[in-house]
Amino acid sequence: MTAGARVSRGALPTPLREYLHRLDVAARHLSFTARQDLRSHVWTEVARTAGPAPTEDRLVRALDRLGPPEALVPTPVGGTSRVPRDPAVVHLLGCSLLTVGVTGLIGLVRVWRSPTWPVRDALTATVLVVACAVALPLATGVHPVAGALLGGLGVGALLAALVLGAALLIQRRAQRRALRTEHDVGPDAGTTDPPPQGEGDPPPTGGVTPSAPERDC
Repeated sequence: MTAGARVSRGALPTPLREYLHRLDVAARHLSFTARQDLRSHVWTEVARTAGPAPTEDRLVRALDRLGPPEALVPTPVGGTSRVPRDPAVVHLLGCSLLTVGVTGLIGLVRVWRSPTWPVRDALTATVLVVACAVALPLATGVHPVAGALLGGLGVGALLAALVLGAALLIQRRAQRRALRTEHDVGPDAGTTDPPPQGEGDPPPTGGVTPSAPERDC
């Protein structure tokens, strides 16, 4: 079973489609190439275990042998993603009021489509925009349409930019701490191995090195 063959015959089986969707969600912080490598690994293991034309039961058993899709995603050192969040999202949301909401809408679309921003951050930004769009007309009594636009794409987008900007700064600080930890704790740290012997030095015998005259003998 290859990826091309299965796609050409129609839609993916439901268990495999759901498994790949969970894998894509868990691997949002990885690069495109890394995500494709994970998907290829799943295809290969399923084809090897379930066969070229598996039944749904055999497919489910093959996926169970792979384990949860989240477990296939590598965890970076220190638990921090090495892929930085897209900073353009923060700039687009922050400039929304200056562009009459145009960049705010683009920022919302981009934060949902960007693989570097977690779903919780995209959901937080959307909730802030919608909440301000509803709250401002109710609190000020202005026209509902104008208040919704001003509150959502103005105040809400600015608040979303502040929250996502704080998340971006926290991620960058965590990455710098992880890098410093990796540099401080090297692979040879804490070892007490003796220096390597030279090519002409004889192997040690009982920890005593013979003197020069004994070597000549």
